Amino acid sequence: MRNLIEWLKPGARVKRYIFILIVSVLLLIFCGISLGKTSDLTPSMLFAYVLLITVSIFGIVFSFILAQRNILLVTLKNIAKRNKNIRMRQLLYGDPKLKKGPRVVVIGGGSGLPNLLKGLKEYTSNITAVVNVSADDYTLTSAMGKEERVTPGDIRKCISALSTSESDFSKLLTYKEKDGTSIGNSIINALTEITGSFPKAIDKLSDIFKVQGDIYPVTTEDLILCAGLENGEVVVGKENISERVKETRTSIKQIFLKDGSLKVVPEVVEAIKKANIIVLGPGSLYTSIASNLLFEEVSKAIIKSKAKKVYVANIMNQPGQTEGYTLARYINEIERYLGKHVLDYAIVNNGEITPEMIKDFNQEDSTAVKIDLENIQNRAICVIQEDFVLTAKNALIHDADRLAEIIMTLSLTKSIGDLNIVSMKRKHMQKEKILTGKKFIKSKLSEKKAKKIQKKLEKNSKKTKKNKEIKTSEKSQATINKLKDEISKE
Repeated sequence: MRNLIEWLKPGARVKRYIFILIVSVLLLIFCGISLGKTSDLTPSMLFAYVLLITVSIFGIVFSFILAQRNILLVTLKNIAKRNKNIRMRQLLYGDPKLKKGPRVVVIGGGSGLPNLLKGLKEYTSNITAVVNVSADDYTLTSAMGKEERVTPGDIRKCISALSTSESDFSKLLTYKEKDGTSIGNSIINALTEITGSFPKAIDKLSDIFKVQGDIYPVTTEDLILCAGLENGEVVVGKENISERVKETRTSIKQIFLKDGSLKVVPEVVEAIKKANIIVLGPGSLYTSIASNLLFEEVSKAIIKSKAKKVYVANIMNQPGQTEGYTLARYINEIERYLGKHVLDYAIVNNGEITPEMIKDFNQEDSTAVKIDLENIQNRAICVIQEDFVLTAKNALIHDADRLAEIIMTLSLTKSIGDLNIVSMKRKHMQKEKILTGKKFIKSKLSEKKAKKIQKKLEKNSKKTKKNKEIKTSEKSQATINKLKDEISKE
């Protein structure tokens, strides 16, 4: 009885529907009693009774449904207030809607990828995060030897981002002790020993923290990343690359794998094939994104996939990897490893980043990514510019909610505004094909022309030779005739 009275207090938004329900029920009872007592009905009376009965039935159904809806909303809001980890969207729509969401594959790393995953999990549970987990080596000696260790930092950040666990236990994954020891890494290492393998440890951890989606390393074998610098130096080991670039003040020319025969996790390729949209970034250009594209199976699967391909540019350039890079440089580098005309969209921040923000958030060593559309080699790519800047502890990060919303919109439509990227891309590729064809024809014509000239020269040389032979024979004959005349005179 006390619980029932609670719903009659102000703010519950139920009293009005209870009142409508009572009035509708009384009206229906009144119509029933009146019809029982009336023996002679006129057409106008019959119409009035039918109308009153219809209104009362509609009032009962309408008030009951809306009362139930408001009770549900109030209940869910109270639950959400008590537990801030639960969002209203998740409570209202739940798993069924999320399971029907677009299939998204995100390839990246660092802090940018987990931030994006937090936004995406509000729209779909069909998320696959592909992370480059390297067997990082700090010296050339250890790289060539057997001292290799797995650094699952990006994996644990992604698990924490996609976790739907309501407890604060999930914060353990990203917690670090005063000496810098990561609790998350210790948990993963312990589970690896218990389960017997790194992939099984990740699966177990995903179950424990109720991960919404799948997280895979690009390979389970020991991956060692190498970089060729502009000064001709080769650096071995992911950690060494950034340090060496800073020391030598040179830039990265290309990256490659120490062992090119590493096997890709099959689930990664399968997820790419089934994807509705493939997102590259945010994350370190070379060590987090391009390093995954070094695997031929991965890059070929992306190229062949019918999914939309999106590149999310970083807000700030990364010291030691991409100092001074512009948007065009990022896109051109991605397409150098992936191939031309593969990317459909590029998403970039155009929000203002003031000197005060750079100072306040310890970004003095970095610069904002400049947008230079005129230098992008892929003219068919659609560049989406938005203000994504949010501030975090010692960092400037993307607005994950806005970024996820744009990605979800792209996954469901072929066009942004009046620009149809599919037709534009096709037109651009046809134009390039025609130009290539014209060049081919010109080269063939020049070859034919050269052959004709060669034949003409050969023919002329033969004629000249023949004429010389004829002249020589005529001269010889004249000499013989002269000798004959001299002999006959004697």
